[in-house]
Amino acid sequence: MPDLAALIRDRHSVRVPFGPDRRVSERDLRAILEAARWAPSAHNMQTFEILVVDDKATLAAIPSRPSETFLRENHRQLSFSEDEPRCKGTGPLAEMFPLAWRIRD
Repeated sequence: MPDLAALIRDRHSVRVPFGPDRRVSERDLRAILEAARWAPSAHNMQTFEILVVDDKATLAAIPSRPSETFLRENHRQLSFSEDEPRCKGTGPLAEMFPLAWRIRD
């Protein structure tokens, strides 16, 4: 097993949009898919499918942000409280909420 301290020290997060013109290497794609295959799931049910899309036309047709309908239906799960996006303008995915939901009264 890799050294835990090294894993913690060397990890990083990338917080920029993925560039559609930047290809993922076959080696990296296989590693990502293998990690996803072994990821835990509720009751080890593995009730998910992994779909790799590399066709530019298909990718262009996929919305890059959740729809307002999705946000309204899932508001409770996407916020720590009902008023969080409105009061603080922050929280999980808060920048995706409509501006009217984020502006303080």
